[in-house]
Amino acid sequence: MVADEVRQLAGRTSAATEEIVNVVQQNRALADEAVRGMANSRTQAEQGLALANEAGAVIVEIQEGAKQVVGAVGRFANQLK
Repeated sequence: MVADEVRQLAGRTSAATEEIVNVVQQNRALADEAVRGMANSRTQAEQGLALANEAGAVIVEIQEGAKQVVGAVGRFANQLK
């Protein structure tokens, strides 16, 4: 009788251990997936920042070009007077 109870307890202990191992493996897989997602987000954020910086530089170039056009039009208008 006692031996049967010991076997049953050992079986339940083994099953519980397997379940714990499975949960730990699932948690590890989820953590790995989260890390990959964060790395991907960081890469995308860095790319977005680089594009924003490029856009800012282009806007500055456009502003400078517009100033030059306004200056040229002003000089042309003065020559017509």
